[in-house]
Amino acid sequence: MADIQWTPEGEQIFDKLIQAVPEPMRDGIKPKLLEMLAAKAAGNPVTEDIVKKMVEEDMPEPQRSALMAALGISSGDNGAEEAADDTPSVSWTGKSEIMFEIMLGEVPEAMRGVFRGKLMGVISQKCQGGDVVEDHVLAVVNEIVPEPFKSTILKKFKELGDYDPKIIDDIIARHGTSQDKLMYILHDAQDEIGYLPVEALQAISNKSGINLSIIYNIATFYKAFKMTAPGKHHVKLCCGTACHLHDKDGIAAEIEQTIVQSDDMTMEKTLCLGCCDCAPVVEVDGKVFKGRDAKAKIDSIA
Repeated sequence: MADIQWTPEGEQIFDKLIQAVPEPMRDGIKPKLLEMLAAKAAGNPVTEDIVKKMVEEDMPEPQRSALMAALGISSGDNGAEEAADDTPSVSWTGKSEIMFEIMLGEVPEAMRGVFRGKLMGVISQKCQGGDVVEDHVLAVVNEIVPEPFKSTILKKFKELGDYDPKIIDDIIARHGTSQDKLMYILHDAQDEIGYLPVEALQAISNKSGINLSIIYNIATFYKAFKMTAPGKHHVKLCCGTACHLHDKDGIAAEIEQTIVQSDDMTMEKTLCLGCCDCAPVVEVDGKVFKGRDAKAKIDSIA
């Protein structure tokens, strides 16, 4: 601030303005704000009114409304209360709403009310009265959100799968980020989600700092971990010697082919289900079916 003369009130409100700027952006934006103030003051001391005028006239939306609210500047068009009251109603589809909340979560809490209304207005314009889809939120992030928040948000979007992302947060909080806890983390993640989607592995890597290749190698090495979503029905198909010898009609092969072609069944081959004289034998969701009954059961749920 050496090149600018300040009144006490002007310097005080400028300090308040800088504190309202998200911390990762302060070092980058402060010189630009000082340059704008110097131009506004035109050689005169920077007063409180000049700082407020710079915010109102020269800052882009939605940052302007948020900073005005932080400085206590009231405006019929830009006040936080009016922005909250005028928040448009939209219909969310897919992961669009959770993506929007992730984006909003990068905004300092004190400024979220203003940003929510402004960003919802932009979302509403993009969907033009239709449903909000994931591409609408992605477009807002790419077009409006500055760095480094943009990269952080896009990184979090890549972690989204068909599960609540908070699951990984809770697991990491429980076990910590040490690599020697990785097996516990993976087991808990699979128990919570049902399997280990790639997005979950990426989230574990991002939040723990463990290299993704290490996590992926362990998840694919141990048979206890499943990388694909389980089907609606879990089927155990007996491939033991006795069942194979008794299955002269090839029913087991027909059953396996049916399971492979179905999206509703997950197959696990096992050596023996203890029914060696009743080939083929399958266990469907914990219940054993034998011979032709096994084939009929699989056909009924395929």
